[in-house]
Amino acid sequence: MTAYRIVQEALTNALRHGDGGKAEVTVRYADHALRVEVLNTGPSVLTGTAPARTRPRHGQGTGRGLLGLRERVAVYGGDLDARRRLGGGYRVRARIPLDRP
Repeated sequence: MTAYRIVQEALTNALRHGDGGKAEVTVRYADHALRVEVLNTGPSVLTGTAPARTRPRHGQGTGRGLLGLRERVAVYGGDLDARRRLGGGYRVRARIPLDRP
């Protein structure tokens, strides 16, 4: 369920804040952890351009999406990293241990 919520939140953020580009979701089982990565395209950090707004900003929720996901992943001893990509877009990456701490 945690992996599902990570993908759901990352894709929602890509739709809400992105430039309408593409998104890529990768889910992998490693030796002792599930790895989830969501990449999306968008403006480059290097050019300093702001993302184009494709939807109005009203009704955006509570603003606890990524913070809530970090807390949820931490319960299982995992970690979540979310940041803008230098070449453009955003990356959300999580590691969720399969063995509970």
